[in-house]
Amino acid sequence: MKTVGNKLKSLREKAQLSLRELGEKTGLSASFISQLELGQVSPSLASLENLAIALNINITHFFDDQTRPDTIVMRKGDRRRIFSQGSKAIIQPLAYEISKKKIEPFMLVVEAGGISGEHPYSSRHEEEFGIVLQGKIRFTLEEKKYILENGDSVYFNSTKPHGWKNIGKKEAIIILVIPGL
Repeated sequence: MKTVGNKLKSLREKAQLSLRELGEKTGLSASFISQLELGQVSPSLASLENLAIALNINITHFFDDQTRPDTIVMRKGDRRRIFSQGSKAIIQPLAYEISKKKIEPFMLVVEAGGISGEHPYSSRHEEEFGIVLQGKIRFTLEEKKYILENGDSVYFNSTKPHGWKNIGKKEAIIILVIPGL
């Protein structure tokens, strides 16, 4: 099974990009990308999203090991999980990668204090949707902060700086849907 770092290095080399060039496209440092490729650090969802956009792939490409013949059902036990140490979150795709996918749904299980990244981030997707299934999340869009609890949802323009933090005392579960490529 290939790791996120192995897949990233393979994709970067296929695109004939140096670490520095990929860093410029993503806003990530060449050092961080190198450490990610070597499996020394874990990515945040924001980092994975920026890398996927720069490499022109669906973000689920980092999770899937192979194309599945029956792509309409993903069993709970088949979900690939990536632990993002920086975000204190487990990121799980909720659908297999398929060609020309219009949406990419994810489940985030976020520890108390977990955060999307050090700074708010933007993407080129233009729109994203999230719903809190459990816990208490502070969602920030530009300078405005919103408190989201069980059952609350958010639909927003993701080209604007945004981020989230679990401000509850227990883990939070969020379903996040972003556009595919």
